[in-house]
Amino acid sequence: MAESDLSKLLETLSVIRRAGVWRFETIDKDEASWTELVTLRDVRNIAMLFQESEGLTVITSAEAATPQNNRWIWLELSVYSDLQAVGFLAKVANALAKANVPCNAVAAYHHDHIFVPEGKADAAIRAIEALRTQA
Repeated sequence: MAESDLSKLLETLSVIRRAGVWRFETIDKDEASWTELVTLRDVRNIAMLFQESEGLTVITSAEAATPQNNRWIWLELSVYSDLQAVGFLAKVANALAKANVPCNAVAAYHHDHIFVPEGKADAAIRAIEALRTQA
């Protein structure tokens, strides 16, 4: 069952580092088509698709040629957080800000997911898991 109590979320928080390196890209709204997405899915592993007014945001596996500033590590917050939970992602984002780690958060149905720069993954994990002591 999903948890909404902030103290319980923090005291049971752990981080799972998902395999691979990921990148963010966009497909312009005038160019996005489901045919292209099927082709893209066959070429690279897709973690997320999100429709914005400007186009489609896609998180896919990074390639060797992916620029360093677009290479992200996927961290899954392994607590089953309620979509109505208040303050959980704010606590995580604040801990990462204090550790000087940029992040991009994705809230999914069962878990929250944080993408952090490839070179800052270990610092991010330490900062997030330190939140357990603040519960």
